[in-house]
Amino acid sequence: MPSIEKMPNEWLLFWAAHRDAHQALLRDAGSLVLAAWRLAWARCRTSDVASPVPSMREVRGAAREIARRLGLEDTVPSATQIARECADAGLLVI
Repeated sequence: MPSIEKMPNEWLLFWAAHRDAHQALLRDAGSLVLAAWRLAWARCRTSDVASPVPSMREVRGAAREIARRLGLEDTVPSATQIARECADAGLLVI
């Protein structure tokens, strides 16, 4: 698997190519918030206007996407929960 830090484009392509990607991402990250942050971060790094820090909107959108794909729509955390868990993990969100 490609490194998210060194090759975010390849990382995104890797995850997109696997049928169980969202489940594996959640399992690998250990929580929905951390999985969403990783997905949002990789997308931010590879966008036309690259940013090193995802916004709360991007992280929450990624959490919704993961939850929807896994049938966990009722588990999408609030912005407050996302901010708290990201801060506890030392992850920046704007």
